[in-house]
Amino acid sequence: MTKKKKIIIVSNNLASGGIQKALVNLLNEIKDKYEIALFLFSDSGNYSEEIPKKVNVIHANSFLKLLAISQKESKKEGLFYYLLRAILVLWTKLINNEIPMKILFLTQRKLKKFDVAISFVQSPNEKSFYGGCNEFVLNKIESTSKIAFIHCDFLNYGGNTHKNRNLYLKFNSIAAVSESCKNNFIEAIPELTQKTYCIRNCHDYECIKENANQFPVEYNTRYFNIVTVARLSEEKGLIRALEIINRLIKRGYKITWQIIGDGRQRKEIEQKIQDYLLGEFVILHGDQKNPYRFMKNADIFFLPSYHEAAPMVLDEARALALPVLTTNTLSAIEMVESNNCGWVCENSITGIEESLIDLLNNQNALLKIKNNLMTQHFTNEVALKQFDFLLNGATNNVK
Repeated sequence: MTKKKKIIIVSNNLASGGIQKALVNLLNEIKDKYEIALFLFSDSGNYSEEIPKKVNVIHANSFLKLLAISQKESKKEGLFYYLLRAILVLWTKLINNEIPMKILFLTQRKLKKFDVAISFVQSPNEKSFYGGCNEFVLNKIESTSKIAFIHCDFLNYGGNTHKNRNLYLKFNSIAAVSESCKNNFIEAIPELTQKTYCIRNCHDYECIKENANQFPVEYNTRYFNIVTVARLSEEKGLIRALEIINRLIKRGYKITWQIIGDGRQRKEIEQKIQDYLLGEFVILHGDQKNPYRFMKNADIFFLPSYHEAAPMVLDEARALALPVLTTNTLSAIEMVESNNCGWVCENSITGIEESLIDLLNNQNALLKIKNNLMTQHFTNEVALKQFDFLLNGATNNVK
């Protein structure tokens, strides 16, 4: 019997988010093929219960945990760690995060005897006291090969710095989660052209469909029912979308908009809903363990973001035969138009508004997309082939 490769994957936490969900999905797909260790700076989060039992979870000490939790959360670790984090955050803001990370890494022994070490979270800019997965893999793990994942629009996410570009040059391979993310990364660091590969995210398609059928939300069919699942933050474009929805409702269009998610912009969004008198038509549901039951019977999935990399929720909508309208972000054409699962509009207020009006006036187009999606079968076959080739002899020829 061939000996299984020993791999270790490093992530900051398992809080709700696309990266964490992608990690858990990947672990569940590869748990029988590789001997896997998962090193977590913090094991808190919604997805901690979904880690396969075959995966050996290595828990970081309380020092490293500071890189994966907020200042408020650090209070639970005790006064010493609360004050230490405050000092390190201040140092980071005034200078950078290099010395704070080195200090914290000194508290962790080196991890040895792995074939492959994977950093699953990209580095933030050096003024951010967060992350550290790339630095940890490079400095605290002994392995034959080292791989860094890219889940972002590298040119625009804020971490495209000289320091980070030099970090990535030290890895054996880079795994970007879409072709567009890959090309974007190569544009930033052309020296890594031959070492950068597309490794698509895995999805638990069976679970998505099962959850969608658990108490699915029934909408009023006299309305055009829009659903969005997103973090409530500035880059998601929800404020400008509210402005558009307000105008369309005033023009007589019958619309409801269900928003699932939470975040720092919630109060501002609530105030806009109140100002526009949209409380009857725009409903904030907050974070939901099962967003799919809100998606199942909606008319369209709507993502009005300013910036996105390769949102997993677009593939999830596709799996539920839910047509998509998204702004033209990094991977939108690749994920939506190329898969004939919806529409990509100009990334502007005018572009969003015109596209919504077109769909409101031509709902047969929605039905055509929906019927096409219902005939499709979705698997992780391509994503797993890409991952296996990366670990066993990388190639760019897997499609």
